[in-house]
Amino acid sequence: MILVSGAAGKTGQAVVGALVARGARVRGLVRRAEQESVVRKAGGAEVVVGDMLAGEAWERGVAGTTAVYHIPPNMHPDELKIGQLAIAAAGAAKVRCFGYHSVLWPQTEAMPHHWQKLRVEELLLRSGLAYVMVQPSAYMQNLAAMRARVVQEGVLAAPYGAESRLSLVDLGDVAEVVARLLVDEGLWYGSYGLCGTRGLSQREVAAEWGAVLGRVVRAER
Repeated sequence: MILVSGAAGKTGQAVVGALVARGARVRGLVRRAEQESVVRKAGGAEVVVGDMLAGEAWERGVAGTTAVYHIPPNMHPDELKIGQLAIAAAGAAKVRCFGYHSVLWPQTEAMPHHWQKLRVEELLLRSGLAYVMVQPSAYMQNLAAMRARVVQEGVLAAPYGAESRLSLVDLGDVAEVVARLLVDEGLWYGSYGLCGTRGLSQREVAAEWGAVLGRVVRAER
C-alpha cells in the first residue's frame, strides 16, 4: 500500500492513476470527506480524511503502508511544519520509501514556496528514510487557467515578466515518473528535476496560442 497525500488534487489524481496502472494499491489522504469519491475514481483503494497539520491524520494515513508520496498543499505557509509531521509519521511507521513532491530549483530563496520545499528536502535527507525527491517545472496544464482571457481578449497574463523563461512539463509525464520512482528500488535516494520544453518566454507561449487561435495574443505581467 502506498499513501498519496493531497490525492484529490490534479497532481494527486494523476499520481494515483499512474501508480494503480503499475499494479500498486493506493491510499489517498484528503482534507474533506466529499473528496473521497475523486480519489476512488482515480483508482484509490482506500481514503483517509484528515488535516495535514494534524499528526494523527498522518499516523492513520501511513499505517500499514510501504511508501509515501507527499504532495503538499500549493504554496501553503506551513509547508515546513506539514513536512515535519509527514516525515516523522513515516519514520515511526518504518515506511520503506518517502517520496516528496518538490519543485525545480527549490534553492531559489527569493521565492518563499521554493525555499520552504528546500527546507523539507533537508529534513528528508536527515531523516534516515529512503527517499525520492521529484522537482518538476511548471505544468503545461497550468496554461488552461489562462485560456478564457486568451480566447476572449487575446491576452496571456502571467505573474512574471513577458521575457521570463519557463520549461513546461506535462503532468501525465510527471505522474509516470513518480510511479516508476516509487516502485523501482534502484531509483531510490535520488533527486529528479523534471522538465519538458526548452525554456520558453511568455511571448513565445503567447505566440503559440496565437498560432492555434488564428489571432494576435500578447503576453503581459
